[in-house]
Amino acid sequence: MSETAVRYLTMLRMVPRFPKSITTTELAERLNEREMPVTKRSIQRDLEKLSTYFPLLVDADARPYRWSFEREATLNIIPALDLPAALTFELARAYLRPMLPPRALSHLQPHFDEAHRALLREKSPLGKWPNRVRVINRGLGGQRPDIDADVLETVTEALLREFQCKLTYQARNWPKPEEILVHPLGLIFRDPNVYLIGTIEGREGVRQLVLHRASGGELVEQPLERPEGFDLDLYISSGAMGILHSREPIFLHLRCDKPVLNHLIESPLGFDQVTTDINENVFEITVTVGDTQDLRWWLAAQAVHCDILEPAWLRQEITSTLEKGLARTQKDG
Repeated sequence: MSETAVRYLTMLRMVPRFPKSITTTELAERLNEREMPVTKRSIQRDLEKLSTYFPLLVDADARPYRWSFEREATLNIIPALDLPAALTFELARAYLRPMLPPRALSHLQPHFDEAHRALLREKSPLGKWPNRVRVINRGLGGQRPDIDADVLETVTEALLREFQCKLTYQARNWPKPEEILVHPLGLIFRDPNVYLIGTIEGREGVRQLVLHRASGGELVEQPLERPEGFDLDLYISSGAMGILHSREPIFLHLRCDKPVLNHLIESPLGFDQVTTDINENVFEITVTVGDTQDLRWWLAAQAVHCDILEPAWLRQEITSTLEKGLARTQKDG
């Protein structure tokens, strides 16, 4: 392949989709970094030539010119989607559609469309795979709250570029919305909500901000301040996303019914879980877990099929919760 053809392909891969854009100056700098030195004038001529074959847009009012692909463009630049890649995009679409606002998904829509066409062309049974797979989230399956697309785009850009961002945020216990300066540390998708994990300027500790409670976002091009030693996986494993009651872990000893709770054998509650068969109807587990509200909800829900052997205080707490629930259902009227 000629050097010119290689440069064309490299340059096309650098052009973003509208509304983002790139200048001929920026393209020249990036090509130079890849040891493909070329003048801005040559880049301009190249892009004008390529625009007759590809859906390129140019802002001729800007100086230097700014280039982008059309928002809905299907970028048929090699390599073409093979069948496994097409299947992956189809499954990603099914999984992401309930989680992200339409504008966020629109950036991937051309790839989803191309994947769908690739599967329609496939005559083998693999082409029918998307009709045989569904994504079902556990839980009640209630409607997910709407997230402001501007907020999501601001937050994701801030995370990628490690910048701060401003949000107009309404916490449940705040009397009115406040503008806050956030140092974003990570995003967590926990059905049905999306959480921004970060610190708030002027306030202590790492916070969980529910994105659907934010109504406006603005990128602040200042480096974020990351708490020393912060790690998103450690934060999650600490139990922080389960509404912590305390930072002290719980050593849990349960007696469980078979086969109803056999999934605990297949999907352990923790890395140190030990399972012991008692008889054909019962097994026991010991495991270290976080002291969270989620744990309490789960134990209360499984009370018909699960006995809490240890700790005694937690068994008493769950018993009290169940007794209060029973009393409520038995109240007259």
